[in-house]
Amino acid sequence: MVKPFVFAALLAGSAIGTPMPQATGVPTPTTLMSGAYWIRGVAAPNYHKYLQTKPANVPGTAILDSHTTAGQFAIESGQLVNKASNPPLYMWVEEPADKANPPRTLATWFNTTKSPFGTFAWSGDTLTWSVPSVKRQNLGAWLVCAKQALFVNTGAYAYQTPSGCADQTIHYYNDKTANN
Repeated sequence: MVKPFVFAALLAGSAIGTPMPQATGVPTPTTLMSGAYWIRGVAAPNYHKYLQTKPANVPGTAILDSHTTAGQFAIESGQLVNKASNPPLYMWVEEPADKANPPRTLATWFNTTKSPFGTFAWSGDTLTWSVPSVKRQNLGAWLVCAKQALFVNTGAYAYQTPSGCADQTIHYYNDKTANN
């Protein structure tokens, strides 16, 4: 099994700077599909930045970015699924080696296979992620860091935020079109 950080590095290019072939994105429908939601930040600095990959709708790092390339999501059996991609993409969360003392940031990405680690759910309109082996103060706490990458925040929301990151909660939005 490819470790999450290795998988992310493979997607971004090699460590020595040799360019990797870039995947071509799949256009995102501009009208919300039945049974799907947009997912977006609702506070600065990520106000109305939407969950997606770049390029859009292909396996890669989960980011918050433009409404014009937003993914469309549903939760199915605890899996967060991008319904705008073909095949569907599933959100993964990095599994820390030391679950009792996980790092502050757990990387997230989308893959074509279901994630074996953790469960996604809605708490009202807030996207949450949990797994019994990793204790979190706020199941809806996320961090947006370099290049708009989305991380699970294992610490307290808005307290000792890692440098270069912004605390964020992300929420579904079900209007017909994504907006800025």
